[in-house]
Amino acid sequence: MDRWDWMAVRAYAPSVAALLLAAASMFMLSGLPDSPLAHGLVHGFRWVSLLGLVAATGLFVAPTYRLVQWHRGVGPRCPTCDGPLGHERAGYASRGGAYRRCYACGDNVNHRHYE
Repeated sequence: MDRWDWMAVRAYAPSVAALLLAAASMFMLSGLPDSPLAHGLVHGFRWVSLLGLVAATGLFVAPTYRLVQWHRGVGPRCPTCDGPLGHERAGYASRGGAYRRCYACGDNVNHRHYE
């Protein structure tokens, strides 16, 4: 796998993890008996599975939007590999100040190169 494939894997891995959490909680919910003692657990697992599905959807839509915008040429790009840059982080003034990290190659890009 090249760096572009790894970029997609890193972008969508949290979404897959949230979806697996939702599926696991639904599986556990189906296996619990219908007893008065397990009523509180059943109610809690229903919310966990629903929140897991909502989180998986959000974690899928956000990277997709970012990658589509990068593909259209909107937003800052890495001067080394032309990959999309992440959010701006505060850096030390002695090292050049603010920077962004490239999602493709992992390089730190100083703010002077993308402004």
